[in-house]
Amino acid sequence: MALSQLSRLREIARANAPAAPPRRELTYEPVDANGLPFDARLPAVDLNGARLEQSEYGTCLVIEHLFEADRRHGRVAVRECASVCLDETLDLLAGRALGAGRSAADSPPRLVYFDLETTGLSGGAGTVAFLAGVGEWMPDGFRTTQYLLPSYAGERAMLHALNAYLGESAVLVTYNGRTFDVPVMEVRGEMHRVPQTVCRMPHLDMLHAARRLWRSSDQGDRSCRLVHLEESVLGVGRIGDVPGVEIPGRYFEFVRGGSAQALEPVLLHNRLDLLSLAALTVHAQRLVRDGRDAAPTGSVAYGLGALYERAGWQDAAERSYRVAAEDAWQPREVRRASARALARLLRRQRQHPAAAAAWQLVLQLGGRPQLLREAREALAIHHEHRAGQLGEARRHAIAGVEDAIGRSDRDRFNRRLARLERKMSRANLGPPLWND
Repeated sequence: MALSQLSRLREIARANAPAAPPRRELTYEPVDANGLPFDARLPAVDLNGARLEQSEYGTCLVIEHLFEADRRHGRVAVRECASVCLDETLDLLAGRALGAGRSAADSPPRLVYFDLETTGLSGGAGTVAFLAGVGEWMPDGFRTTQYLLPSYAGERAMLHALNAYLGESAVLVTYNGRTFDVPVMEVRGEMHRVPQTVCRMPHLDMLHAARRLWRSSDQGDRSCRLVHLEESVLGVGRIGDVPGVEIPGRYFEFVRGGSAQALEPVLLHNRLDLLSLAALTVHAQRLVRDGRDAAPTGSVAYGLGALYERAGWQDAAERSYRVAAEDAWQPREVRRASARALARLLRRQRQHPAAAAAWQLVLQLGGRPQLLREAREALAIHHEHRAGQLGEARRHAIAGVEDAIGRSDRDRFNRRLARLERKMSRANLGPPLWND
């Protein structure tokens, strides 16, 4: 059959094909044991501060709570949440300009704290955010607004309600939200064709700043869990808090017809997370502001130095690194890391004698062979090419050969040692007996 005839048959088949049925939106309609919609029990939900919010998209359960301004949350007073403002120090914590694209005529953006409780921690299309908590400073205190999913059928209504609350002129603050909370909301919004405002807001993820400021080498990332920072930084201890592993099970029990009272500890857990996130942001911004003039001691000074250096505040970074490196009361690994960062910073600024002193401190503190090799090589280069002290450069090159951990390192130090010995031998020949 000719190709033209085959194409003509295909056109006739398409013309006679029945019209495709209209596409239906994906919805969830859970029913009880009698086959009745589960939403019939919504008015019976008894939670403190809860109200039902009806819209054309369905029913959403909203719970509001106020932390009074005169209350304290550990070392931070709730009223201090009002002092967080969008300036260069907050941009430094975020690692980006949060107010980019805004003109001076625009109204000041709101700062909203955001945290999710989900049915799982693995992410993906099967993870549902059943509770979205938003915290914001108000004139009467720190107010939390929580959007609870009363049944899976109400997810679209919750997504629309959250969009309406956030609006378009807010800055988002989360804790690990960049890799968890925001992607979860993006997936849920895509599934319901309700693009989420939270996914395109300027975003400060406090986890990354916390890792620089408060991460301890002995506990690793465990030291940067929000609950841990509550105790170590804010001085807050939770009593009777619901473990995170129990939270999905409590929600599943509620969805299957259980009492809403099982969710009260979950709501409290979410509210405390929001308040702790706000208090931690207040404390971190205060550290950044005060540290520009007088760096604190220890590991916090080292973390501040890293933040200042990334932002290009060289003088503040040098001061913070030096304070941390010279503090004899701090752990050796903190002092060593600070001295190394100080030496690199001074070398880039071409302050070579000061950089050499910092590298010498690195050697005194000891450490991993790779770190000692870097310090030996930097000191050998300095004494050979800048200070003109060939003997001292040779001593560091010999030590580098002895401490080398690989063939390439050993060969590099051997080549440097051979060159230094040739230079020293020529320098010891003395003046010639005659001139041509």
